[in-house]
Amino acid sequence: MPRRAAGFSLIEMMTVITIFAILIVLGAPAFASWMTNQRVRTMAESIQNGMRLAQSVAAQRNTTATFILTNTSPPTCSSTPAATGRNWVVCTNSSTQVQAAIGDAGGKGINVASDFASVGFNGLGRTTLTNNSQIQLTSASGACESTGGSVRCLNILLSTGGKIRMCDPQRAAGDPLGCS
Repeated sequence: MPRRAAGFSLIEMMTVITIFAILIVLGAPAFASWMTNQRVRTMAESIQNGMRLAQSVAAQRNTTATFILTNTSPPTCSSTPAATGRNWVVCTNSSTQVQAAIGDAGGKGINVASDFASVGFNGLGRTTLTNNSQIQLTSASGACESTGGSVRCLNILLSTGGKIRMCDPQRAAGDPLGCS
């Protein structure tokens, strides 16, 4: 009796490749949605961290530090503030740049809509805003879950007292991660 060679037959290989291709096709939309959600979160965390840095610098140096949203790349203290800016810069009142970030790197395709283009923090960490404000982050390629889409949009809330927090507008009232 002849001995069979070890390995896979062509039919077995084609079956495995077909199953693998079907799984990839079925998983691609979920993966694309996950990637968009990650870009929104990355951009939100970057902006939130920039505001916290400005607040921290102001408190440490007992001076005013300003957080500026801008579309200028690279952002500097002389950049034109823009409420739709994806880039940001933190400057002290002496126009010394502390740190800057370019949002296009990790936030490509993310829309930013803010109630303010720049905000100052004093030595106590309080803002120069007269009202509580927010920054909304959405995807340019998909609708938010709140409007029937697949993207988890996020907001950053900023109180006049200096409280900075990220929230999910889709969460119910009373939920600690919600915006209300």
